[in-house]
Amino acid sequence: MTHETILEELEDYCRATGLKPSTVCVRALNDSRYLARHQRRLDALNRDANKIRQYMADNPAPAGTDQVAAE
Repeated sequence: MTHETILEELEDYCRATGLKPSTVCVRALNDSRYLARHQRRLDALNRDANKIRQYMADNPAPAGTDQVAAE
């Protein structure tokens, strides 16, 4: 399961039931702010992943090497 999966499932459920995501989170977790926190964490993970990908693109491994050298 990816982090996006539970958000998609929650959105689908809310569309089908007419409930607000915060209502579901309160009823299931007793936490109305869960969704907002989860979305912020996901945004941070995506930003970090993009930075890592950009670093790797800017600093490619030398051709013909299979091992990663420790710094």
